Amino acid sequence: MLTTYNSTCIYCGAETTGAHFCPECKRIQPLASGTDYFAFLGLTKRLQIGEAALEKQFYALSRQFHPDYFMNASDEERQASLDRSAMLNAAYRTLRDPVQRAKYLLTLEGYKEAEKKAPPDLLEEVFELNMQIEELNAAKKMGDADEIAEARTSLDETLTNLNDKLTELDGKQAMLFSEWDAAIDADTLEEKQKTILDRLSELMSHRSYIRSLVREIKEEI
Repeated sequence: MLTTYNSTCIYCGAETTGAHFCPECKRIQPLASGTDYFAFLGLTKRLQIGEAALEKQFYALSRQFHPDYFMNASDEERQASLDRSAMLNAAYRTLRDPVQRAKYLLTLEGYKEAEKKAPPDLLEEVFELNMQIEELNAAKKMGDADEIAEARTSLDETLTNLNDKLTELDGKQAMLFSEWDAAIDADTLEEKQKTILDRLSELMSHRSYIRSLVREIKEEI
């Protein structure tokens, strides 16, 4: 895990246990290197996060860290407010989005960015897609309006199918999120962690691949 904390206040020496502000002297603490987004927001590493609760925490911390409150503070405190504000924005952007949240958790758990791989059941469609794009480009070069329209219709159908695949993957992603959080609640994460993360990493790879195909089609049509 990457989570690390300052254990004592740098100003008065009181125990802080990673708090944003010292409980004794109330001064903002410098941001500890390696602090992860979940810990920063006071969250466990769950994959199902209520957007309303996350937004409430974001705005509450935004007010506490706002640089205007530290205009007359020390240089160290002003820098701490800037660092914590920047981290808060990055954490909120990442954790509010389910896909980015999953990718971030994979990174925390030591998984590298997965290579984009086509789902096995999509290989034939990928071959067909490449043919459709070649046919569209050939029709454009020839200026054949009918062929262009026909090729675009075929690509539209493929695009619809790919979007359906993404919806299917979103459903599988939600199931993995539930499995991960259930394992946390049942205190069985240690034994299930690798299996769930391996499946999640593969799913993210498939999702990235399909998203790239969708972008490619949209660029062509």
